[in-house]
Amino acid sequence: MPVNPRPSELRLVVFTDTFFEVNGIGTYYRTLLDWCRKTHAAKMTVLCPAREDLPARDIPEGVIPVRPSIHLGNPLYKDMPIGAFSGRKLLSIVESLDGRKLIHIATSGSLGRKGARVAKKLRLPSVGFFHTDFHLIGPVYGKSLLGAPGGWLARRIACRFDKLAYGACSAVFAPSPSACRTVRRFYSGEPVLLPCPLNVERFRPAPTRAGVFRTRYARNGSVLAAVVGRAAKEKNLDLVCELLACDPRISLVFVGDGPYRPALEKRWGARYTGFLHGPQLLEAYQQADVYVQLSLTETFGMALGEAIASGLPAVVLKSPGFVETIPPGYGVEVLEPHDLAGLADRCVAMVRDPVQHQEHARRAREWALRCAPDQVLPRFIECHQAVAQSS
Repeated sequence: MPVNPRPSELRLVVFTDTFFEVNGIGTYYRTLLDWCRKTHAAKMTVLCPAREDLPARDIPEGVIPVRPSIHLGNPLYKDMPIGAFSGRKLLSIVESLDGRKLIHIATSGSLGRKGARVAKKLRLPSVGFFHTDFHLIGPVYGKSLLGAPGGWLARRIACRFDKLAYGACSAVFAPSPSACRTVRRFYSGEPVLLPCPLNVERFRPAPTRAGVFRTRYARNGSVLAAVVGRAAKEKNLDLVCELLACDPRISLVFVGDGPYRPALEKRWGARYTGFLHGPQLLEAYQQADVYVQLSLTETFGMALGEAIASGLPAVVLKSPGFVETIPPGYGVEVLEPHDLAGLADRCVAMVRDPVQHQEHARRAREWALRCAPDQVLPRFIECHQAVAQSS
């Protein structure tokens, strides 16, 4: 869907603390960058942390990696390093860009907060997108380190950082109703609900579930259940293993990697593929029987969206994020907490009837199409255009 690009000089300057990494935020802005090129809806420049291991040829046009003057890493969330970025350097970069500029703040980490300061310094309008709910994630780690006071402290820090990043924005997007509720804690305006775009051209069903991935990970006659995403403590992965890993009817596989992987492998013998990309990731979605998600900390949950776009039905725990936007009958069975003991039974029942399973897959794909970039991103651009025009 072409978007009227006027004013044609509109340039989105995105500040994000993660772009190249395998996560939902990186996926979002890579999708947005590709879509803006295709539709000419707006010019787009992405400022993100530099990756020393990334060759220059792999950096897309329009992306400017920035090296921090101090780099400390982040022991809790490695995709968003803790670092100090030169305000003078960032100001110089933004000033050098042509067009009518609008700052877009994607994260509340070091670089995202710097973006808010650049917008204030240069008197540029700013729009934010609340992608990661550290109000939910932070307390998981805070409590494990310091008990209840640690959880309280983590939530206060998250609120402070979010206010510094998004507080002065003219508009703030959020991808789910629960994320909108969190935004209201630190933002005085009304958040704009907008789901994340799903790359439905890339993630699509296959004629059959047979293939190399299935042969490798599914025991004969068992249901192949896949969990896709970062291996992190807050994802409730221990509970997935407790409910499914020892059930002989289920072949459980985790697609991804992350800091919590060794703990799951040691305690449960969890099988991990490591991060998959391109055709291999698509084949994992296409050849599994059911997608499982029990996380309570998703702001959106991009992997669930990719799964249903690929025609993979899902059994998930009722939780924040994309789950709460999917109505009954669209290939996603939502369990209440008191139903979790029957998770394995639900996974088997989802697959037992091939005709019903195929219908679940068809309906899941149907819902995912409503989040195609051409359905979601025009509103994203129109909001930015309106902010730019009113400033």
